[in-house]
Amino acid sequence: MRRIAMQSNNIINVVLASADIDVANSLLKSMHQALPSFEIKASILLFGITEPRKIYQFCRPVEIIDIVTYYPPIVDSRNICQAHLRRKMNEFGGIGFILDDDLSWTLPENEFITVLEKLKKAGCDMAFSALSGDSPIPKEYTRTSPLLDVLIAIAVQYNDSKAMKIKEYVTKVDISEKIESNINTHHDFYTFTHKKFHKYDVDIATINWHDFINRLVKGKSTTRTTPTPITITPAKGRERGGATLILNVDVLLCKNDAMRYLNLYSRRSDMIMATDAANYNFKLFNTPPMLKHLRDEAFDTHDSKKLIGDILGYALVESKEGANFCTKKFATNVSQRIEHTKFLLMESSKMMELLDLWLKNNNYIELDVSSLVKSMIAENEKTYLALTSIDLGVVNQSFNTFIYNRINYLKSDESTELAC
Repeated sequence: MRRIAMQSNNIINVVLASADIDVANSLLKSMHQALPSFEIKASILLFGITEPRKIYQFCRPVEIIDIVTYYPPIVDSRNICQAHLRRKMNEFGGIGFILDDDLSWTLPENEFITVLEKLKKAGCDMAFSALSGDSPIPKEYTRTSPLLDVLIAIAVQYNDSKAMKIKEYVTKVDISEKIESNINTHHDFYTFTHKKFHKYDVDIATINWHDFINRLVKGKSTTRTTPTPITITPAKGRERGGATLILNVDVLLCKNDAMRYLNLYSRRSDMIMATDAANYNFKLFNTPPMLKHLRDEAFDTHDSKKLIGDILGYALVESKEGANFCTKKFATNVSQRIEHTKFLLMESSKMMELLDLWLKNNNYIELDVSSLVKSMIAENEKTYLALTSIDLGVVNQSFNTFIYNRINYLKSDESTELAC
């Protein structure tokens, strides 16, 4: 693998794609404030922008990569930003960051410099910063475990007729008092179960119910926090790239990739890029959080395509064996993820109905907040139907097309540059 020497200057090249100029501006402002000794060269791809009058309202001058009125697939946005970053790093040197827009820089400059020094000493090519704050995953994967945490607490702390139905639901759950350190505690797909459920303690008396429900609507953290590393560790190449640090420009030759199913694309294209980088023997690391995820409602928050894309994307990543993909693994992973996600949606709705009734019976919420609960239940029903309507035959055909296109790309001149 050809290596380009890491630059020692203080330039940070930042690229991101955003549909919200204010959100992107807030991220850049936090970086400028926290990293005064660095020269931050920011470039932004703006999408879904029909009124570009705000594009000059950034805290510092930025380079606009492009402005498009539509919403491109994430895989396209990432590749556009990545190609731009490669040009900027070759031109100016320095290091690079590929960032999601809904973040805020939190790491003090002196600690960031220490992290950089350790990464460079380890020969790092690319690193993935953990994100503190809200979980950067579909909201459906952040609700079910917290809801069960709350129902268990109600069943324990209240012994009256109003809590009877909640007690009946909770009796079906095998509760484990021990929280294992390797449990990915913020992701319901992996943690929510009726067998040995790892509960988090909740004090019902101190909960602000309005805030709790509002956070459930958006998929923000409630009873559980996102676990984050406290030291630099080697990465496996299956980490999300919401905050990706580039120290070797050559790693940007690895493309983000996704499969297309009907009119939507799989998500987690950044994880495909990362696994490819690992296969090309680039040195990858995980770092403690440098940024905080500030989750809010976005253009696709309530679109079932986001969840379906996530299911397809994770199935794709989990079917990858080295540089290749296993057809059987992919088919199994897709089927299992669809069924388990449908289970999560059903249980989420059941628990929200129980909680909504209990809150109203105890006069804890008003009608407007109760309507939010009903809106989540209604959205679950629509999403459940969308998952049920997925044609696995067409999905598998789409997977085969993805493999065919990928083989042709790997034979191309563009790909062979990586092997030089």
